Amino acid sequence: MAVILVIDDNVEFKGLVFDYLLMMEHKVLNADNGREGVKKAFTAKPDLILMDVMMPDMGGLEALKELSAEEETKNIPVFIITGSSFDTEMGAVFKQEPNCREFLDKTISLALLNEKIKTALGGA
Repeated sequence: MAVILVIDDNVEFKGLVFDYLLMMEHKVLNADNGREGVKKAFTAKPDLILMDVMMPDMGGLEALKELSAEEETKNIPVFIITGSSFDTEMGAVFKQEPNCREFLDKTISLALLNEKIKTALGGA
């Protein structure tokens, strides 16, 4: 069972993803913003992080940079999943961080998201 941390301030999206990942037999942790998410990543050491871009307190890019700068969290794969201003150029900015594996739109189907998660976790 993989541990997945979902960092997003959108309650509906977080709930939908949480329920789906539980159904797929993952352990799911939640955080409401980047700062809280970074703290949880340090303590829980999740197998994968799903993170929004625009959040209060600390946004996705700042959180991603902080995670990639620390030895304990730099190898945790991160999927950026955004619903605002989806732009491939913005994706290129995020993908400069070595732990950013995917830049996805929130309209992605849950089945495709699950396939990408399985791939990132080595088929887990």
